[in-house]
Amino acid sequence: MEIVSYKKNEALFRQGDIATHMFEIVSGEVGIYMHYGHEAQKEIGILRDGDFVGELELIDSSTRIASAIALDDDVTVKKLTIDDFNNLIREKPAKIVLIIQQLCDRVRRLDNLYLEACSTIEEYRKAEEDNTPKSASLLARLKKFAAAARKKA
Repeated sequence: MEIVSYKKNEALFRQGDIATHMFEIVSGEVGIYMHYGHEAQKEIGILRDGDFVGELELIDSSTRIASAIALDDDVTVKKLTIDDFNNLIREKPAKIVLIIQQLCDRVRRLDNLYLEACSTIEEYRKAEEDNTPKSASLLARLKKFAAAARKKA
């Protein structure tokens, strides 16, 4: 395990990179961004002290699905290899449980956003099909998703 510092706007890793490490944020904030079109990117979230990033791709030996960018002038992380991760399994299983809990929380939030987006699209489709006015709730959700799509790094 290695302690590494990053300056503002420096990448811990980039979308598409081969995963060789995961990171535990010791101090500072790290933004997570996904490219989804020609030079367009979406902020997925902001991680802080105690959060883990890059664990998913390290565990399943895949390429990075997003980029992790330092948002502060001095972001400090613990950089862990797969060997470090395997040692944690043996020596500090409580840390592994924390990583799993963070992954579960992220999946749960994504599931909820996905269901909300599906519901919004279906309600919009139905209002268009029936030629009925869109409810204030629907318009608010459409505005929320449109604002999220416009948000860039």
